[in-house]
Amino acid sequence: MYMTFRQMQADVAHMQDALALATFARDRLNSEHGGHYGVSVNIGGDPSAISLASPWATLGEYERVRAAIASDDQLQMVIRMAAGYTSNMQDSIAQILKAPGDRGTYAQVNTVMMFMPAVADAIAFALEVAEFVDQKIDQNVGVLTAVTGNRAGLMWLGYSDSLDELAENGQTLETDPDYLAFFKSSEDKFVPGTLEQSIWQILP
Repeated sequence: MYMTFRQMQADVAHMQDALALATFARDRLNSEHGGHYGVSVNIGGDPSAISLASPWATLGEYERVRAAIASDDQLQMVIRMAAGYTSNMQDSIAQILKAPGDRGTYAQVNTVMMFMPAVADAIAFALEVAEFVDQKIDQNVGVLTAVTGNRAGLMWLGYSDSLDELAENGQTLETDPDYLAFFKSSEDKFVPGTLEQSIWQILP
């Protein structure tokens, strides 16, 4: 399985216009072309950041939808209009090694760079961490690795229904000695200083 992401920055003065176009594109892609897209905005980071993401069983499915977009007049109109409201648009593809649970209201994304000579160990470690978190807080955490961009990239992806739930889960983990021990044992697997967390609100 795979997941694709299209991230962009909206002109702050036209944030609502950009979101209206993004949600229109999401709805059309899902209803007319078989996508499973969600639109989200960054919380606690870049307030202009918008993400349009969808899982795929195969890259062939993604390829088919890309071809359909090219011949969809309404989506082509949205793309032209979005050029006036957004900038720094970038696509990325990741492989899903462990699928996350169903989408909630918020997505918690933790990214890190692996040491390339230790990729196999780093991936095994990431899956072990995800399984531990699943059991500890009853949350299905996904593990994804980069297909495009920096191939050393790895992501943990989990969903929550509220910011309070997200904070409570974080406190539960950060006071658990077994969870904290993972950080010590990760030193030879990941590049120091590359672990970053972001929170995305998924729009209805």
